[in-house]
Amino acid sequence: MWAPSFNLIALIAGGAAGAVAAGLGLHLARRHATKRSPGTGEPASPVPPQGYGPLTAEGADTAGADEPHADTQATAFPDELAKATDEATPAAPGPSHKPAEPALDPAPRPVDMDDLARELFQAADPISKLRSLTRRFEHAERRADEGQAARPDAISSYLARGLREAGILDADARWPELSVIRTNRSHTFYLRASDSSVAWGDMLRVLAVEGALNRALFAWEHFVEHADGDMDRADVTLEDCYRFNQALAGSITAQLGAEPIARASMSDMLGEWGVRQTIAAGIETFRLPLRLSARFRVNLMGGDAAIVASFVPAGAQPASVWSSGLDRILPASHQMRERMATDYALRCVLLLAAHAFRSSKRLCHVFVAVCLETPSRHACLVSGDVSREALREHDLSEDFDARRLARELGIRFSTENESLVAIEQGFELDSERFCPSGRYETVDLSGRVLPSFEASLLGAEHVCDLSINESARRATKAQEVVRELGGSTERSVRRILRLTENDPDLTVREAGRRTAGRLIDGTLSGDDAIAFVDDFVEGDELSRSCDQAMELLQQGSYAEAIEVLTDMLAPIDSLDTYADAGDDTWRQFMSYVSRTLYNRLLARPGERTHLVPDAYYGAQLLMSSALLAQGRTAEALGFARRAQDLDPLDMASVLRIVRCHELEGDLDAAASELRRWLDVAFDPQGIGVGYYRLAFIEWKRGRTDVADACYQKAAVSRAACSGAAAFELHTMRALGGTEPVEPASVNETLEAAGVPLAPTERVIGVLVEAAQASTDAEVFPVARSFATLLGALTGDDVMNGVVDSIEHEPDR
Repeated sequence: MWAPSFNLIALIAGGAAGAVAAGLGLHLARRHATKRSPGTGEPASPVPPQGYGPLTAEGADTAGADEPHADTQATAFPDELAKATDEATPAAPGPSHKPAEPALDPAPRPVDMDDLARELFQAADPISKLRSLTRRFEHAERRADEGQAARPDAISSYLARGLREAGILDADARWPELSVIRTNRSHTFYLRASDSSVAWGDMLRVLAVEGALNRALFAWEHFVEHADGDMDRADVTLEDCYRFNQALAGSITAQLGAEPIARASMSDMLGEWGVRQTIAAGIETFRLPLRLSARFRVNLMGGDAAIVASFVPAGAQPASVWSSGLDRILPASHQMRERMATDYALRCVLLLAAHAFRSSKRLCHVFVAVCLETPSRHACLVSGDVSREALREHDLSEDFDARRLARELGIRFSTENESLVAIEQGFELDSERFCPSGRYETVDLSGRVLPSFEASLLGAEHVCDLSINESARRATKAQEVVRELGGSTERSVRRILRLTENDPDLTVREAGRRTAGRLIDGTLSGDDAIAFVDDFVEGDELSRSCDQAMELLQQGSYAEAIEVLTDMLAPIDSLDTYADAGDDTWRQFMSYVSRTLYNRLLARPGERTHLVPDAYYGAQLLMSSALLAQGRTAEALGFARRAQDLDPLDMASVLRIVRCHELEGDLDAAASELRRWLDVAFDPQGIGVGYYRLAFIEWKRGRTDVADACYQKAAVSRAACSGAAAFELHTMRALGGTEPVEPASVNETLEAAGVPLAPTERVIGVLVEAAQASTDAEVFPVARSFATLLGALTGDDVMNGVVDSIEHEPDR
């Protein structure tokens, strides 16, 4: 599988975000807690790790009215309850005693959670594998109870018990198609459903299984993987696993450490981009037994952030708990599980709020909410405005009552029979407070001057230097004009001319005269707003000729298409209307990303870039295609080159140039063109197609090792041609009988042949810097484009979280 070069993820997750992520590891208990009790030879139960508070989850020990003597307060596990019963053990029989008992069958091999994760990841049906594991250890438990086999280790039994309680063996369960992964950052289990829709009851069962796997993982890491040797795995009891995970669930906020939240300050160096990265990194890095799904918004200038987390219902909580009062494991009642779910939800919002404050000193308020989201219901269960000054007074690494602290901080919630009930959410995630509408001003028409640092990273002094829409002014004016239409034709014509005749944009004045004339001759109706806007924006002769030529090409009428395009282009080109002159250049861009890359990598110092109409650029491509279809390769190459001059970062012109060279038999020129393209390619589609075409060219040139490597790059890309690349790779190997290039040697082979590894380090650097600059400068149409691209290139969950945090353009 293709992976971006070292620096893409490093640059994205680096800096402050990386530093925060590195400090978010789970503070698992160290092994001093498991030393053996004096005189007994038995292990004492583990005490909670420093900062983790009590060994019982709040409310987990609270039995119902029919469960006398159950504890109602969360207290640390007392040493006296940990002492094992000291039973006398008879001496081993000597020769004169009765014969030895028959040897017991061995217990199943203990579960290794790392091995299990790999097996589940590779399994075609991970649920069947988990069912088999559960039945295997439950069968071993029964045989041990009957005295026929050795008892399985406690951690494996704990996992099997948790999976059964989660519903893994339910006969009526309908499991969606699942894949099981260990997340890259938190290294916890995540069950990904590939079905487009999953019934809520089935999804709840998935969450419960995920929780059972993670609780077993945490117990295994604590007692086995990270143990210091003071306690053998065989000495761990089922009760130890329950006690440990209940302590863990009640101490999840300790992951942030004990350092107090700093006071508010405007001197913080991180901007919007860094803060969003840091918050998203925390969401992905926190080690929690149950899934944390959260959406957030940030308005750093206003000092506000908003976070909405998804509620994990009580059905995903453990169905059994350890009671310190009864000193045994009990089935959890419905009220107990609801109380655990409430406590867990409150601790999660406190964790998120504290983490947001730590991400930036400029944040003064974090609005938090917990919502239940099902296919048929949306309900807010927790909501509040947490202030920095209030929260910084509390040490969340110590033991605390989650309900009492939440209410003290102004977080609202209500319960009935221990269950959270719906309340009014006190804020909207996409409200003006968190998402100022000015972030989405029209880039092409903005006169805003960019701050010097952000300007250097974007290669633009003004926001409008990032524009890509030549028609932006016409589109805006069209909306203004169409609102004035109505009544008689004469009235509408007068209003059109009044609104457009003095506009500084020549194309707006022309559009006004054109649409007014068409209203008069009846070819355009003022009652059809959509048709009027379309005609105003793209009803010029250039656009209409392109549309006509496209229809002719689709019909195979190549000569007629060439004639239409020639008649349209000749008067424009004869006047050098869009010819470069001095520092004034004419270009076209398909995206904000390509415009910024051009500004940073290709534009000359002092260059003033103007935009050509989309139809003029399209005409060059159409003419090249029509000429190629007629076999007029040299002429087609000229128009393709002209299109490339207008947009050096669009793949469409490159493919036509390569095809022209290929038809002329100049494979060296075709390969050189594709190498040049890969040096600046930036999106998965363009990269994949570039490698795919170069692979075929190199195959024809007889350089099968380079072709093999290029095909492999294309096959693992996210481009539409990936399947075709894989097929052609197998065909080439079968026909040529050559040794395949090992996947580990692909990059080395390409570098030796002078083929760029796209995206190159130079391109990656610009992408990351421009994403930061456009977000910090609050040019959100540009910022969203860069963040989305980085998410596609890396597949990184943190980057996807940043993308989700950038709101869409508001309705105007």
